[in-house]
Amino acid sequence: MTDLTPVELRQGIWFKREDLYRNLVYGVNGAKYRACQHLISRAEAAGAHTVVSAASVLSPQSAMAAVVAQELAMECLVIVGGTVPEKAIRHRSIALAATAGARLESIAVGYNPALQAAALRAAERPGVWRLPYGITTPPDATLRDVEAFVRVGAPQTANLPDEVEWLVLPLGSGNTACGVLYGLHDARPARLREVITLGIGPDRLPWVEARLNVLGRSLVPPGVVLNHIPLHPMWATYGDRMPETWDGIVLHPTYEGKIIRFIKANPSLRWWQADGTTAFWIVGGPIDG
Repeated sequence: MTDLTPVELRQGIWFKREDLYRNLVYGVNGAKYRACQHLISRAEAAGAHTVVSAASVLSPQSAMAAVVAQELAMECLVIVGGTVPEKAIRHRSIALAATAGARLESIAVGYNPALQAAALRAAERPGVWRLPYGITTPPDATLRDVEAFVRVGAPQTANLPDEVEWLVLPLGSGNTACGVLYGLHDARPARLREVITLGIGPDRLPWVEARLNVLGRSLVPPGVVLNHIPLHPMWATYGDRMPETWDGIVLHPTYEGKIIRFIKANPSLRWWQADGTTAFWIVGGPIDG
């Protein structure tokens, strides 16, 4: 989990390749996969033998949960809603979860509150641990646990090139952004002057700021400006998919694909400089098996 993922120069733009942190058998990858490993390994060390995950069939969470559980020789239960297992496995994430050995259970309602309630009930059994929705720390996590979680991805800032002046960072749930922004306080490009966060869902920047403040960090280090650009819902809603590539890199259509399409539609952006001064942080790529 601690090895640095590469930073590659593609057509004058640096790309932080977190999508290359992956399970080579199943294709799950990225910062979320690393965070999932962190959370489940801690649960296993505390005595859990089974992981339960509940999420949309379109989410990669259940695939990641099942794969990490298999890596740790644990059992995995995946709860799906509004469908039956036989139909749920038509979706890539659920099919991968089943292939990785997860047991599927269905409930009648597919709304997230119902899914999480079912997961909480399952986790009442001894040795069963619920992976929090969104692959994050649970609400009752201690400050020490929160900081440990945030620090999982923070060291990945260490190999950003010193000539980078603009860092473009996708902002979804905010968990990865917390780690990156936290890490910039410890290791950042010498010439970095601006971080541009592009929101691909409901605004999570206040949550990110509150979490970093609790940990004694500001949003960005002194001398660096943060520029937040919400793409949701005016440019695209969170559920929209925009397949995109950049110089052979296949981007996640729900996340980075939206941002790259926005950039291509606005070629005069001052912070997108194809001269080696801009870096784009790829949080993760599609699950390609």
